[in-house]
Amino acid sequence: MEAVDPAVVETAAALARHLRQGRNRRLAVLDWFAEAGMPVFPGAAVVPEPPAGAVREALVWVLEGSVSQRLLEAARGAAGAGEEGQDALYAVAGRMLAARPYHRPVHPAVMRAALLVGEDPPDEPGSGGVAHLFAALGLGPQEVGAEALAEGFAAVGMFDLTAGEWAQMLGAAKHGKAPPVPWELLGEVDSVEQVRGASDEELVRARTVLIGLRPFYAMYMLHGLFMPDTPGLAALRALIDERGMGRSSTRSSRSARRPASSPKA
Repeated sequence: MEAVDPAVVETAAALARHLRQGRNRRLAVLDWFAEAGMPVFPGAAVVPEPPAGAVREALVWVLEGSVSQRLLEAARGAAGAGEEGQDALYAVAGRMLAARPYHRPVHPAVMRAALLVGEDPPDEPGSGGVAHLFAALGLGPQEVGAEALAEGFAAVGMFDLTAGEWAQMLGAAKHGKAPPVPWELLGEVDSVEQVRGASDEELVRARTVLIGLRPFYAMYMLHGLFMPDTPGLAALRALIDERGMGRSSTRSSRSARRPASSPKA
């Protein structure tokens, strides 16, 4: 009897772990892709990589169903439509964000500090600012204005600057007191097109980065959950902050979550 290829067996096992009745196969592919990138313990079977084409298709499908991509498409559709187009865009954005409000991720250290003094963790809804940001992506920053754009950057936590700090920086650039802002980069923000254009190797590298960020985030999450602190752990978190990984890992933790359901239509 001819032996079965071990890779075929592991592929079937991976599908069985992630594909269950009623679940979209593309979500199963993404879970399989994530599992294949996890470290392998000695003696454990190596999980084979899923087909790169299936991974790309699944990523595009998830992204196309996301609120951010739908907002971007709505903003691009409103370009050139004047004030009526802008009003219609903000109305659409308001409905989308009301159904699924955007909240900035709270850093675990900030959460711990609030709980230690008996306060509720801060809740920073940024729906209005997010609408401004997507309007700028679709209509152009000049149509939105520096003040609204500053609010948008602050809403998503870019560089952890406040709206006032962003407004000051944008104003300085406008008056030649700071380097000019490369506004053309806003036109390149499109996750779907980035995934479609990424090579197989680039998709794997992106997965490696996301998985590699988890230990950094875990250090803060455990701290936020009142893990007993030590000078050594505090020094390690300080080093993570010094290298700029604390806030970025908190934000990227959303992207690294395993998909559990289909995108909303």
